[in-house]
Amino acid sequence: MSVESRNASSDEHRLIEDVWSRTDPKYRRRAIVLLIINVCLFAGLGCVTYWLRTGVVFAPRVEGYAEQLAATFNPTPTNQNTPTGLSLAPISVRQVPIMIPVLGLILAALVSIPILVTILYRIPSSLPFVAVVGFIAVMPWLAIALLGSCLLVSLSPLRFRSRFASCLLALLPVILYFFMASRQESAAVELLTDPADRVKLLAPLIVAVIASAVVMGIVLIIARIVNYRPGAIAPLLAVLFLAPAALFELHVGRDELHYRLLERAFGPGSEYFVSEQIGDAFEMAVERAAAARSSGGTSYEAVRSSLELKWLLALDGDADLVFTAYQDRAARAADRFLRLFPDSMYAVCALYIQGRALDMRVDQNRFRDRRELAFYDSFPSGRSQRAWRLVERVSPRSPVAADALLRLSVLDVRAGRLDDAIARLEQLEDTFGGTQPPADNPAETPIDALMQREPPEQSLGIVVAQRVLAGRQLLQLLERNRDPLWGDDPLVALMQFDPQSTFYARNLRSILERFPACQLADNVRLRIALTHDNAPARIAALNRCVQENRDGDAFCESLYELGLAHQKDRGVSDARSAYERIVGECRDSIWPEQAETRLRQLDRATADGV
Repeated sequence: MSVESRNASSDEHRLIEDVWSRTDPKYRRRAIVLLIINVCLFAGLGCVTYWLRTGVVFAPRVEGYAEQLAATFNPTPTNQNTPTGLSLAPISVRQVPIMIPVLGLILAALVSIPILVTILYRIPSSLPFVAVVGFIAVMPWLAIALLGSCLLVSLSPLRFRSRFASCLLALLPVILYFFMASRQESAAVELLTDPADRVKLLAPLIVAVIASAVVMGIVLIIARIVNYRPGAIAPLLAVLFLAPAALFELHVGRDELHYRLLERAFGPGSEYFVSEQIGDAFEMAVERAAAARSSGGTSYEAVRSSLELKWLLALDGDADLVFTAYQDRAARAADRFLRLFPDSMYAVCALYIQGRALDMRVDQNRFRDRRELAFYDSFPSGRSQRAWRLVERVSPRSPVAADALLRLSVLDVRAGRLDDAIARLEQLEDTFGGTQPPADNPAETPIDALMQREPPEQSLGIVVAQRVLAGRQLLQLLERNRDPLWGDDPLVALMQFDPQSTFYARNLRSILERFPACQLADNVRLRIALTHDNAPARIAALNRCVQENRDGDAFCESLYELGLAHQKDRGVSDARSAYERIVGECRDSIWPEQAETRLRQLDRATADGV
């Protein structure tokens, strides 16, 4: 009898518990080859998991990989790379519910395969799989939970006669980890006040647990049928790899991931354009400068004033090279997205992010008053004009177009093209001024409502009604102030000046000096009055505007701003009086509707005892 025949006969009489129970070399070679294939497939799944979070395929090649891995052990929830975090960003299951089965199946594979390998190949063979979860998928806490599961299922006292029961027991550490991850406090979770959104957040974890149990049951049945010959895991692993990939490609798309990463980096609330307190840094700079000039006889106050002016000039968006580099980086990222996905439904959103980034400026008043580095985008820059024109052309009825039309009209006025500006503002009113049409494809069933995808522009926070209102105000200003003597020059000059500038009041006075008795003068005086930070001074200046502008087109706006000033200063009766005057005396303007809204607010506040 040959050696192989004796080994085969020996295998038949030996109790077969796993793939290593067979000593025949051909089974050992097959087991090793298939184990290597399984590790490679599983590593690919780990790469996909990391790619869904970052847009990068292979984590160890990322710059700062070691620091990123170490940061996951920081107790700060945002650093832990949890399954809950994967459900929230960059592609939120709330925005794209089809990600629920995608993430659920991926997590099911990450959880079930190491446990199955422990049962079928023993625990040393499962360590590479656990390492993939920790170091390639960069989910070390899940890897730790899985290591506990593998140890649990490998302990003899806990290895039940039913291997499926052992698998279910091994899921307990993972379920405990999922529970803890879902309970972690984060601002993003707290914002999900809608119960349906919270269900969506937890759904991938529920799908992962159920799918893990199903996969383990199927693999164990196959393994029992083939009497634990190698090859039971690879087919199911391939399915778990391909099924979520197909779902993602067909129903989500790579453009979704790349857009969400772009939005997270440069959109509203991004890491670049958020406010920051820099008072301590400024004070330290003053101390150093004062110490350096102490021998020259320069006073501390003079050093402080000089440094404040220097910082203000440095924070100017046109002069600050670092800030301009951020803007250019955002513009290039948006251009790259548009080159890769020109037909994406998110193309118009990428253009919005690009235009908004180029319009971003540093708020010098916030720095001067509070030593806060803050940003605003309300004063369009000529650099953004291309982006807004593309929005206007490719998606004229999207909410982004409302914002683009308003910004382009301001740029038109600055360039002296008032007719173009008026045409755009009329288009803004005609397209978005009426009642908005109902959403396309409304949900017919609760399941449809649960799985309904958000409109692409939803996360940008564009309030169309605000853009329409601002457009009406600008249109009225333009139509009523085309001067018979000075032409459009006063309007062009007014729109050249940034209301957030430290020198805005001085710039406004220059208009009155350059264009004496111009038709725009009452509007200019109103804007000068609004530059007062002190409430009593602002109210006094606005009262003068109301008296002096009685026959001008700024009269109603002056009354409205007076009402706002009184309301902010808790002068409820004076605010009510101003709003009521608007309702009674300004029927031919846009202001009565806003005044009535304010009056209703005052009535509600009074009823609530505020």
